[in-house]
Amino acid sequence: MSEEVDPDVCYNLTYFKDFMKGYRKIDDNIMLRMNTTNTHSVENCTQFFKELADAYSKREKIINHCLKILDQGLERKQKALDEDPYDSNLKNQMFVDESKRRMIYNEYTVEDIVRDRSLTVFKNKCRMFHLPQEFVDFINRKR
Repeated sequence: MSEEVDPDVCYNLTYFKDFMKGYRKIDDNIMLRMNTTNTHSVENCTQFFKELADAYSKREKIINHCLKILDQGLERKQKALDEDPYDSNLKNQMFVDESKRRMIYNEYTVEDIVRDRSLTVFKNKCRMFHLPQEFVDFINRKR
């Protein structure tokens, strides 16, 4: 990943959500951007599509990275809990981390919704542009 996400971002959901919000600005402003872009130009549509695809890829990498960080932390805590099964503090920490992991995993659903909305606008405005097959495969694959 070109921009490494600090593990603290993954463990603090407020930071994580703010981080993702920054990467979703292109989707949040898509109507304005499409209204100020010459959508009859395949070149302009191609350039904007590349920006969208890059944002999608970066966001997915961030989600994957944070899930990996949380999984590693949970594995370490599980090993420690195996050694001391009565450590209630550790059990509580694991419960909190598992909840964070579920919330970050739910970002995949948010991504699907955001992508669907943005791509609908994009396809309606850039009608001459055809999505590359590898991108279609990327958004349609199963996680």
